Amino acid sequence: MAEHARDGDGLRGRAQARLEAALPAALSRVTAAPGVYAVLWCGSAARGEADEHSDLDFHALVTGDHRWRSSFVVDGVPAEVFHNPPRTVQVRFAQGEAATVAMFAGGRVLVPHPDLDALVAEARALYAAGPAPRPPTPAERHLLLDEVIEARAAVNEPMHPYLVASAAGRLVRALYAARGWWEVGPRRWLSDLAAREAEAAQPLHAALNALQPDERQAALEALALCVLGSLEYGESATEPQALP
Repeated sequence: MAEHARDGDGLRGRAQARLEAALPAALSRVTAAPGVYAVLWCGSAARGEADEHSDLDFHALVTGDHRWRSSFVVDGVPAEVFHNPPRTVQVRFAQGEAATVAMFAGGRVLVPHPDLDALVAEARALYAAGPAPRPPTPAERHLLLDEVIEARAAVNEPMHPYLVASAAGRLVRALYAARGWWEVGPRRWLSDLAAREAEAAQPLHAALNALQPDERQAALEALALCVLGSLEYGESATEPQALP
């Protein structure tokens, strides 16, 4: 076990070093784009957590009224760049877009500018405060419960693992929203939940790993209880929509 962990650490260390070696050439490509005047390095590599599947991620502040994404490969390393005027980033902050807030809060400034400094400070304050808790509405709760019950009905069918995994993903996202936590990527759910709420991390792990269908379903329903409080249907209705 310890030797396997050391091997994993070695692979991650080599992956991190590979990405950092490609960073200067990648930054030259980013700054060569028209209108770029500030650059933030973000993502797993910027946090020092790269693995063999990681790439280089950048946010570039640009002048003008356009935003776009670009990608390229340098020294065998893929890179992705999000080009935005500052006001576009601020709009995403205001909308509570978790990925953008997390990237700016945890990123590393490579090409500084007061606009970028202000955005990073705003993102860090937002990230520390967390989003406003948003429990599922009655209609959303009904849909989530539907997925759990559909999986229960298919417990002896080949599709059961897929139905459980799909429902578990939706439940985890609903849990993050209800608790007022910024979302993290699915690869980090188990470790993040283990630190935040072990009562949810344990059934999620079991739902994804249990070999027996009954155990898998029981774990899914335990996870659902963390989010929904019960497995009983209640009253719900969506807002009326005008017909075209």
